[in-house]
Amino acid sequence: MRLIWSLLATLVISASAVAQLPLPVDTPNLPGDTLERLGDRLDDTRDRSTRQLRRVRQDSLTSLLRANRDVLERGPQRSVIVRRQITALNPTSTALGALSEAGFDILRREPLQGLDLELVLLDAPRRTSTRRALRLARELDPDGLYDFNHVYSRSGEATHSIAADSVPLNTPIRVGLVDTGADPEHASFAAAQLVERGFHPNGYQPDRHGTQVASLMVGTPPATGQHTLLVADVYGASPTGGSAGAILAALSWMVENRVGVINVSLVGPDNRLLDVAIADLVGRGHLIVAAVGNDGPHAPPLYPAAYPGVVGVTGVDPSGRVLPEAGRGDHVDFAALGRDLRAADLGGGWVLVRGTSFAAPSVARRLATLHATPSRTDAQRALAQLASISEDLGRPGRDRVYGHGRIDGAQAGVRNTSASAH
Repeated sequence: MRLIWSLLATLVISASAVAQLPLPVDTPNLPGDTLERLGDRLDDTRDRSTRQLRRVRQDSLTSLLRANRDVLERGPQRSVIVRRQITALNPTSTALGALSEAGFDILRREPLQGLDLELVLLDAPRRTSTRRALRLARELDPDGLYDFNHVYSRSGEATHSIAADSVPLNTPIRVGLVDTGADPEHASFAAAQLVERGFHPNGYQPDRHGTQVASLMVGTPPATGQHTLLVADVYGASPTGGSAGAILAALSWMVENRVGVINVSLVGPDNRLLDVAIADLVGRGHLIVAAVGNDGPHAPPLYPAAYPGVVGVTGVDPSGRVLPEAGRGDHVDFAALGRDLRAADLGGGWVLVRGTSFAAPSVARRLATLHATPSRTDAQRALAQLASISEDLGRPGRDRVYGHGRIDGAQAGVRNTSASAH
C-alpha cells in the first residue's frame, strides 16, 4: 500500500507535465478502482474547465427557472418541471371524471398516433402545489400513469468558432433527431433533406444545439447521396421547451414515419410516461441513441440514456480518454469523440463543440447506415455489428466507462486536431 500511495502522489504532482505529453502515461498495475479515481484527478488537473462543464447543465436550468418562475419550478432531485402541469398517459374516462371532480382541468388531449396512446395534460386544482397534485392524481387512479411534465436539457456546449473543413458521409441515411430545430439554410445540409416539425404552439424554431447535432449526423456537407433527416423541435421558443410531453409527441411522430434510428442528445430525470413510451419504441425495433450527459462520473444516471434498450453514448477526447465530465454506468454502450468536433452554427459558420451531446450523433449516423427502418431483429444485428467494430478502451471487454468501446471518430465528421477547445 505504501508503494501505491507513493506512486499516486508522484503521478498527481506531475499532472501538469503529463498534460503536455502526446500519448497517455503508462500507469503501474494498480487496482481498477484506484486507476479510475487517479484518472479523474489527472483529468481535473489537465482540463481546467472540467468543473465548469459539469455545472453547465444545472446552471442553465437554474437561469431558465429564475427567468420563468411563473411557468417553471423545481421538482424532486433538482429537476425542473412545468408549474402546475401533470401528464397522464391513456387515462380512462372514469379516471378523468374522478380527476375533474377533484378540481383538475384538462389542458390538452393529444393522440400519440404512432404509439396508439393518448397524452393528457392536466392543470392542478386551485391552491394545490404541483407535487401535491401528482400525489393526488396517483391516489385517485392507482392503476394510471401520471408524472410531472419534466423539462429536459441539452448535453453539450459550443467552444469557439473555426473555419470550415469537411469530412463527408458518403452512404445516404435516413435518421431522426429529437432536439431543438436545425437551420435548414446552413451549407452543412446542402445535400440533405430536412423534414421539420415543431412540437410547441409557436412551431418549428431553428436553434444552435439542434443545428450542431444535425450537422454531425449528416456530415459537413455530405459528398454524395441525399440524406433525409427528420427533425423534431421539442423546444420552440418557449421556456417550457424540452418538456416530457413534447418529447413524447416527437417520438410518436418518429414511429409514424418508421424512422429506424433516432438521436436524442437531451438529458433529464426519470419520467414514468417517457419510460413506457421508449420501451414501446424499443419493442417495435427502433434504435434510440442518447447522450449519457455531462454531470460527472459520479452523478446518478440521466435519462433517456439510462432507460433499458436505449443506446447510451459517452464522449472521449482525441487521445481516447473519456471526457472527465461524462457520465458513467451500466447504461454506457459506446464511446465516440466528444471534443474538438466541428459543427455547423446557427445562421452560418462553424464552431468546435464539446460534450456527450456531440458524441451521440457519431453513433446514430453509423447505426443509420445499418438500420433504416424499425425491426427488432435488424436492430439487434446492427448493435452487434457496431460492437464488433468498436475499439475496446479501458478494461478489457465492455465496461462502465466506455461501454463496448469507441466508434471511429473519422466517420463522425471530426476536425483532426488535438488542440484544446477552450
